[in-house]
Amino acid sequence: MFRLPRVRELIAVQWVKKLRAIPNGQKYRYGLIILSCALFFAPFLILPGLVDNPDLCGKVCIRRFYLYFPGMTLDDLGAQMSVAMIGVIALSAILITTFFFGRIWCGYLCPVGGFPELVSRLLNDRWKIEYRALPQVPIRYGYFATYLLLMPMLGISACTLCNFITVPRIFEAFSGGLMGIAFLFSAVGIVNLGLLFLLGFFASKGRAYCQFLCPIGAIDGIVNRLGAKFRFTRRIRVERDRCTGCNVCARQCMTGAIKMVDRVAVVDQFSCMSCHECVDVCDWHAIDWLAMPPDITPKRKKKGIDYHPLPQWTALHRQEKPVPAWRRINWQRLTLALIVSIATLFVIVTQVMADERHGDVDGCLSCHALPDLQYVDKQGVLRVASIDASHYLSSLHGSVPCKDCHRKIRDYPHRPKNGEVDCAASCHVEEPSGGKPYTHKAVMEEFRESVHGKGWSKGFSGANRLREASDETLPSCRKCHPNELYIGAKDLPRFREDFNHLETECGGCHQGKVWMSQFGGHILRRFIGSRWDKRDHNRICNDCHADHQRMARVEIENPETGKKEKVGARFILASDSYAMTLHGRLLRSGVEAGASCIDCHAPAGFRHGVRRDDDPLAATHTDQLAKTCASEGCHGFATHPLNVGFVSTDLHDIDMIIATNDIAPLDEARLSTNWSKAIMAMLPIVLVLGGGSLLWLLFGNKRQSVIFAVLGGDSFQKRIIGRRPKKPHKRHKKAVTKDKDKS
Repeated sequence: MFRLPRVRELIAVQWVKKLRAIPNGQKYRYGLIILSCALFFAPFLILPGLVDNPDLCGKVCIRRFYLYFPGMTLDDLGAQMSVAMIGVIALSAILITTFFFGRIWCGYLCPVGGFPELVSRLLNDRWKIEYRALPQVPIRYGYFATYLLLMPMLGISACTLCNFITVPRIFEAFSGGLMGIAFLFSAVGIVNLGLLFLLGFFASKGRAYCQFLCPIGAIDGIVNRLGAKFRFTRRIRVERDRCTGCNVCARQCMTGAIKMVDRVAVVDQFSCMSCHECVDVCDWHAIDWLAMPPDITPKRKKKGIDYHPLPQWTALHRQEKPVPAWRRINWQRLTLALIVSIATLFVIVTQVMADERHGDVDGCLSCHALPDLQYVDKQGVLRVASIDASHYLSSLHGSVPCKDCHRKIRDYPHRPKNGEVDCAASCHVEEPSGGKPYTHKAVMEEFRESVHGKGWSKGFSGANRLREASDETLPSCRKCHPNELYIGAKDLPRFREDFNHLETECGGCHQGKVWMSQFGGHILRRFIGSRWDKRDHNRICNDCHADHQRMARVEIENPETGKKEKVGARFILASDSYAMTLHGRLLRSGVEAGASCIDCHAPAGFRHGVRRDDDPLAATHTDQLAKTCASEGCHGFATHPLNVGFVSTDLHDIDMIIATNDIAPLDEARLSTNWSKAIMAMLPIVLVLGGGSLLWLLFGNKRQSVIFAVLGGDSFQKRIIGRRPKKPHKRHKKAVTKDKDKS
């Protein structure tokens, strides 16, 4: 039996030998791939960090903006491209580079394909799967057509089988990132990890995913083949007269792009990645990466020809005659300086020293603005009645007189119950655009018809906050809408930049800092839009729905029996599953094109009408989903009848979150899903190849110079190399004979 340190020593020795056997040109290529991994993946995330993106999804995605949906228009395509504009630019740069120089991105820079190749090269070649003998072009472009046309229509997300998610999540998980760990331990993540093992780590040369499933590789292959028709583009080319038929280049080609035909190497430009490995191993210089085959014919040159100097082109006319002093003055600069001076003087002269106005018309802050205004109520709870005046006047309700909401307060001291607020009551604040008193009544009617409608909407006071908080299953108005600053901290820089003229242009009538605090937020809303963006919407929803314990206490009435029943794991973990979707990832990276919770559950009205899925009026009801997906200018093609599968995509699929936990244990229902079945099918193959690879590393025949994969190796020899594979017993017999001769 080997001891563990001995095993580690043997593995290290084998890996050192493999690294030393790498040609120098390939060491340079591997160095670039390692550098690319450091630039793109955690923990550094240098390049994605430059555009505020946590990974290769969202606005830097180069794999999904060209997906086709039935009924899709150019506007829809433009919308998809606008979401991933950085990805559009990146893919364009990749294709332009490919046209002139070959697939440099795939072979030298892509960390998603390069990382599995690096791992595969460190493992032995015997216990692997040989994919290179398969008909690559039909499989690749058959899958690409399925990916491009069929999967979107059926609602199969392009993100569920994506190495551009799987490989970055591996680095993220090993860096301690919770999102990476959650993905790798979900059913979807385990399937993707299994594909990475079977098509990467345990694939001969590690590039099977690039050969068959990568859509970027499919597009890149077409451009590579097109560019190979021109003599001025650089490609891997073969000098047929020099080729000896040794087949070393075909054995070393990581994509199976080289095939021996009549003992001469032939390159398939659809699959070639211009990795230069075939050039490094060819001793006869019969294959090279060049613009055209070298022409060694001597050129004939004429003698006695005079070469005249080229004409000197000038962009500016030099005036040699002396000019008067007044013409040498730079009148443009003088005029510009005069305009700037007049504008500056105008700004200084028109500055208004505004007097402050008193914003507390009811006089409530005379007492409540005092610090340490506290008392102990009948229940023995310490109550703090102090109000930060500057915070209040800068808040959403800072322009509303106190008695507009606290209507029962008539005298001082007042009882706590007289301070109760009804959010549906109207205010005397006039809406400038309509001239009518503003009221929340319409909002409250919509709220009361929603699934949250039994939550608190009136009777709010400082004295009943604890009682309100004890009702955790339903949200109240105050729970979602605290009287926070109208201009939040994240919006202040933008507000100051866009409205730095308020004191000069608006200060003539609206004077003082109080006015700026009270009404500045309303002006900001008029010009910039909603006070909350989509991430704020999700934050409000997650205040409740991300709390698993709170959601586990929720009971929903069964419409058939009328009895209340506990909710299931899918409801409790809805926030977690949404966070793993493309919509959730887009919003996390700052792309507003992603859909927030409210965008789907309450897209119309005052955005308070969240209804149950089984309610025919709900935006998420099966009969309303197509219209919901097509709203907000998102998926205009969703109403096409062929997109039923796409519209029915489950955005709260429990298989997208950690496979097992206390809330969602691995029961029979979860083990019967297609993802679980795929795991069961792949797991034995991965274990056999992994165990065989380890045993071969420790006890395998180290004298063999050429080793073919146990699965598909014979087919590779027949179809690619063009020779019959030797029988195992003959190979063993020949090895024994050599040993006897040496002895």
